[in-house]
Amino acid sequence: MNTSLTDQSIRLAAIKLISRTGYESMSLRQLALEAGINSSTLYLYYRGKRELLLTLILEYFQDLAYAWDKARPSSRKAAVQLQAFVAFHVRYHLLRREQALLGNMEFRSLDADEQAQVRQARRMYLNKVQTLLERGVAEGSLHCAEPKLMAHIILNMLTHASAWYQADGRLAMDDVVTHYSDLVQRMVRVGPLPASQKRPRALAS
Repeated sequence: MNTSLTDQSIRLAAIKLISRTGYESMSLRQLALEAGINSSTLYLYYRGKRELLLTLILEYFQDLAYAWDKARPSSRKAAVQLQAFVAFHVRYHLLRREQALLGNMEFRSLDADEQAQVRQARRMYLNKVQTLLERGVAEGSLHCAEPKLMAHIILNMLTHASAWYQADGRLAMDDVVTHYSDLVQRMVRVGPLPASQKRPRALAS
């Protein structure tokens, strides 16, 4: 394997192992075995477990922000964009549950400086939601006294879907998206949307 493929194998193996056993329980020996490489090869890419964890979490937030920028609808109406964001964020996390849980739960194993980097990356994504809410309030299409606080609440609520969702469970993915879309609309008292925007658009896996 070339360098990029080896690094990708390490990252994918780490995501799987951390999902199964947790970051603290994952050993470098287990990781090397899962990735199909020698333990010594790991140190050609990462100084240790924490550097790898930080890389994975920052990559999660960067990919998330990039995917939303691509999926964002062309309409400038805040209510339409909020509806699209809910559908996007829920589907993204249900399709990538391992990455979602790693990105939002395992950061506590990082040191203070590393956690500050994660908070900054998360804040950049959160600001997209806050800005959307603020624009909706200015338009009069959304009603929210504290957009910053509401952005935190909405983001945490939507992300939590990845913690309980089961692909073979009672609720299909479309049902989960509709449920959370209805909740968010009630939370910010969204007015009626155009008929073409009432069904959340699916996100390709």
